[in-house]
Amino acid sequence: MLALNSYLRKVIGTVLEFCSVSGAAFVVGCGALAVSRVCQVMAFFLPLKIFIVLSSGEVPVYFDFFPEEMEFQEIVLLLAGMVPVVYGLFIVLGILHRWLIDRHLTRFGSRELNIEGTKIPEKKMKRIHNHVSKAFSEVGLVVVSVLFGFILDPMVAVAWIVILYVNLWIFYSKVFHVEDHHRVTFLKLHRRQFIEYISSSNFLIVFAVLTIEMAYFDMGVYTGIFLLLVSRMVFQALNRFSVESLYILKLFP
Repeated sequence: MLALNSYLRKVIGTVLEFCSVSGAAFVVGCGALAVSRVCQVMAFFLPLKIFIVLSSGEVPVYFDFFPEEMEFQEIVLLLAGMVPVVYGLFIVLGILHRWLIDRHLTRFGSRELNIEGTKIPEKKMKRIHNHVSKAFSEVGLVVVSVLFGFILDPMVAVAWIVILYVNLWIFYSKVFHVEDHHRVTFLKLHRRQFIEYISSSNFLIVFAVLTIEMAYFDMGVYTGIFLLLVSRMVFQALNRFSVESLYILKLFP
């Protein structure tokens, strides 16, 4: 765990180094990618919700924020209209991320990157900049998700934190230092397969926690569904962060 903590400390230190020059462009660029990921999930989730509303013939109670004078068909049309808007935001924010990160790299290019006392050559710095910016976006998405989790249900948020750290420790121990052509476990998995399968299996743990809370702790159905959706985003972010870490560790001193 000390080695993992040292790696995470290096990532944080590198982010702070990048933020020392045009920090707003770097942070907003990474934030744009994180929000773009959320919009991508919503663009998939909204059509499913519309189909459910149409099949039931009534508006669910958790849509009570719509004005009472709005009719059923108007609400359905409004939700349907949100689908291309959200999907468009997914694309626009992804483009904005690339513009801002490229702009930040240009401004940072004349400055020397220093990681725990080691000076990084410019060519390697550019590669680190690319991978760290993506990893930092995933960290931002996880942090915001965990904060929402604490507001809605602290038990689930704590479960996320424990699962995320344990997963990172497993990945660091088993695959972060493995070469691309090597295979891991008796199943002979590629390192990315190992990360993907472990990350995905976490969903079952959270599902079990939510089921227990709904059965014995009076958690609302809609809260459970929302937390399940957020859990999917959290573990996808873990997957992407871990894949970026495969490259970052090779570039770090």
